[in-house]
Amino acid sequence: MKTISISNRMISVMLMLTLMSLLSCEIADKKNDEASQSSLLTLIGIVSQTNQAQTPDTYQSVGGTLTGQLNGGTLVLQLNGANNLSRNALGNFLFSTNIKSNSSYSVSVLSNPNGVTCGITNKASGTIGTSNITDVTADCNICGNGVKVSYEACDDGNLANGDGCNNTCRIEAGFSCNNTSPSVCVNI
Repeated sequence: MKTISISNRMISVMLMLTLMSLLSCEIADKKNDEASQSSLLTLIGIVSQTNQAQTPDTYQSVGGTLTGQLNGGTLVLQLNGANNLSRNALGNFLFSTNIKSNSSYSVSVLSNPNGVTCGITNKASGTIGTSNITDVTADCNICGNGVKVSYEACDDGNLANGDGCNNTCRIEAGFSCNNTSPSVCVNI
C-alpha cells in the first residue's frame, strides 16, 4: 500500500485556491451570504494556522567549574533536585541532562567529601535562556583549616566536636560563632 504525504505548503495552496474561488462567486441571497462568510472565516483561520511556523523546543546544558580542595573525596552535585553528578577531581563539569529553554534550573550540593565542605558560589539557580549555562561554580574547602568560606557556618581551625563548630563546619546546638577566620565560638 502506497502512503501519500501532503505537505503543509500543499494544503495551504489548496485552501488559498478555495478561498479565491469563494471570493469570486456571486452570492444570491443573504442566508447564503452569511453561510459563505462563516465558511470563508473558517478557511482563513485554517490557512493562518497552517502557515504559522512551528518553533521546536530547545534544550540547553548546565555546567561549570569545580574549584577548591576535595581532599581525595567525591562531591555529588544535583540539578533540579535529581540528575546526580559525582566529581572526584577539580575542573569543568557538565550535567548529562539538558533543560528546556525558559525553564528554571537549580544546582545544589547533595553530599560533600569527608572533611570537606562545598557550596555553589556562582549561578546556583536561574532561568535557562537560549544558551548553555557554563558558569556555575562549585567550591570546596577543607573544614577545620581555619578559613571560613561563605558556605561554611563556621571554621574554628579544628575538627573537634563539642567546641561550638563541629567536624562538618556547622554550628553546634547551644553555641554561637562569629563570622571570622578562624571562627570563635561561645556557649549561649
